[in-house]
Amino acid sequence: MRNPNQRLIRILGLGWLAFLGLGVGLRQAFTSPAITVIIDRSYCAPTQWQPLAEEYAALYEQQAQQRIKIDQVIYVSDLGQEVATEIPTPEQIKALSTFGRFNEAQLNQAIAAQPEAEVLSCSEF
Repeated sequence: MRNPNQRLIRILGLGWLAFLGLGVGLRQAFTSPAITVIIDRSYCAPTQWQPLAEEYAALYEQQAQQRIKIDQVIYVSDLGQEVATEIPTPEQIKALSTFGRFNEAQLNQAIAAQPEAEVLSCSEF
C-alpha cells in the first residue's frame, strides 16, 4: 500500500492537469477566426468608397463583438503593398485617400498570398 500523502499529491496533480487541459481546449474551441483585410487604394470616387468604408466598419464592429479578429490590414496600390502597423479604425478607413491606377497584378499577388482575405476594392477584378 502506498503512502496516503503520495496518493493525495498524485490525485491533486492529475486533477490540476485535467483542469488545465480543459481550459486550453475550451480557449482553442472558442477563439474568434482571424481574418486579413486587403484594401485596394487605387483611385475610387467618394460615392464608391463610402460602401467599402461601411463594409470595413461592419468587420470592425464584428471584431469589437469578438466574433472575428482582424489579424492584419494590407493596403494595395499601383506602388506596391503595405501592411498597416496597427488595425485602423473605421474613421481612418473612411478618411483614407485613394490614388493612382488600378493594378490588378498587385491585387492578385496580395490575394494569392492571403487567399482567405476579405478584399475591399472599387474595381472589378
